Amino acid sequence: MILVLAVVLVLFAVAQAVLDVGGAVTFLQVTQTLTDGGSLSEVLPQYDFYVRVSIARAALISVNNAITDSLLLYRCAIIWHLSPYIRAVIIFPSLLILSTLALGMWATFGTGTNIPFVLAMVTNLVLLGLTAGRIWIKARQATALLGLNARRYNTTLEIICESSLLYLVNVVVYLVANIIQSDSPVTGVAWGALAQVVNIVPMMLIVRVGMARNTSGEPDVNLRVRTSQAGHVGRFGKTNISDHDVTTPLTASRQYSEV
Repeated sequence: MILVLAVVLVLFAVAQAVLDVGGAVTFLQVTQTLTDGGSLSEVLPQYDFYVRVSIARAALISVNNAITDSLLLYRCAIIWHLSPYIRAVIIFPSLLILSTLALGMWATFGTGTNIPFVLAMVTNLVLLGLTAGRIWIKARQATALLGLNARRYNTTLEIICESSLLYLVNVVVYLVANIIQSDSPVTGVAWGALAQVVNIVPMMLIVRVGMARNTSGEPDVNLRVRTSQAGHVGRFGKTNISDHDVTTPLTASRQYSEV
């Protein structure tokens, strides 16, 4: 699964880079033709090709963003899979993802608007809040009740926050720069970086999970807790726990790391 995902992300990244280079070269050709006093019949085909490349790039970003958000939703669903609210957790972000994709295509082939970027930012914030919030709450409960080491939970939270905040910062910079001056160099740089950041985010996820597993070992799916007959004394008092399996929020870590 990881190999397939990595190949897909690389293909999207390469396609975006090819379109960026093609668009830049075509734009330079149009500029050079106009500078040399070329006729309108010479400029129009070049400009038409430039517009087609720009449309293809924008459409590809929308599809690429939907795939990345779907991966983040899958990550979130794994964390919430034992909750009675799992359907709501899946349905609401799914509607946001589909809405972002539809508005992105509408903005690409219709009137340009920043609404898809705003909706994409909201979608990522929702997924980040649901995933990180769930892990943080369950980590506090497990630490207080069982006295477990929270280091693994903190590592998981770091992975989630690092992979999400990079994209969010890029979108915010692009939106602010585009609102202030749409043709500024900052807007162009942010727009160019956005296509690659969409692919970097899940790749960071894969790399950070691999690094965590190499440094701390593969997380246990079921944490077996052995206590004496006296039980464990935690924040909530004495808890009698016999020899049995206790499932922690990291139950899904193995599945999550194999995305």
